Amino acid sequence: MFISEIGKNYKGSETRAFKMLKKLISTDIDAITFQVVEPTYYDKIKKWGGPLSKNFYKNAIDFVHKNNKLIGFAITDKKMISFLNSAGADFWKSLSTSILDDALLSKLQKTNKPIFVSTGISSEKEIIKMSKKLKNIKFIHTQLSRKIEDTNLKAIDRLRRLTNKKIAFGLHCSEHNILYLSVAFEPSDIFFYVKDNSQEKFPDDEHAIIIDNVDNLVKTLKKLKKSLGSGIKEKLTTD
Repeated sequence: MFISEIGKNYKGSETRAFKMLKKLISTDIDAITFQVVEPTYYDKIKKWGGPLSKNFYKNAIDFVHKNNKLIGFAITDKKMISFLNSAGADFWKSLSTSILDDALLSKLQKTNKPIFVSTGISSEKEIIKMSKKLKNIKFIHTQLSRKIEDTNLKAIDRLRRLTNKKIAFGLHCSEHNILYLSVAFEPSDIFFYVKDNSQEKFPDDEHAIIIDNVDNLVKTLKKLKKSLGSGIKEKLTTD
């Protein structure tokens, strides 16, 4: 899947959040995520605005499903899991800071829905440990760095071999062309943040894709993916 993450880039505005949602629905992406953190967290980031309401999430889930897309939630707020699960969340993402949060991951596991576990601040040792404890998960290889030299795309294949799990890729680098290169490493899924076209600062900013560019980006990524083929060299006839 190609997954656009609105995250917290709606900046506390439900109007902005729904406009972003409507824009993404018209693109070739497969799924959309919002970030749902504890209410106390928003006290630390007042300039980015507060949480979305339960009513918004319910309407967003229904809207996404009516348009044949999937919706997931990057979540740390354990109290919201039951509500979002009942409302129709399709999958979960645990944030990089939550890979050792047994209580959160255990609660997500009980929903029997797919879980993407972000590894942005984790060591191989921690990732291997969690791969043995958790079922129905995929890891997301990402680095919480905007530097191109820190992206380390080769880790996708290495983690796949070490954990025997599917490995997705999440962009945090300010060089967006890395998304095209990442296709060659065959991640199971590709995550990238999005922001609207206003000239503002966002919680996820330099590594976010401008929303008007998403459709062309995803169409190109899907086209490039076809070039990987089966890996078997076959004789081709010439016209």
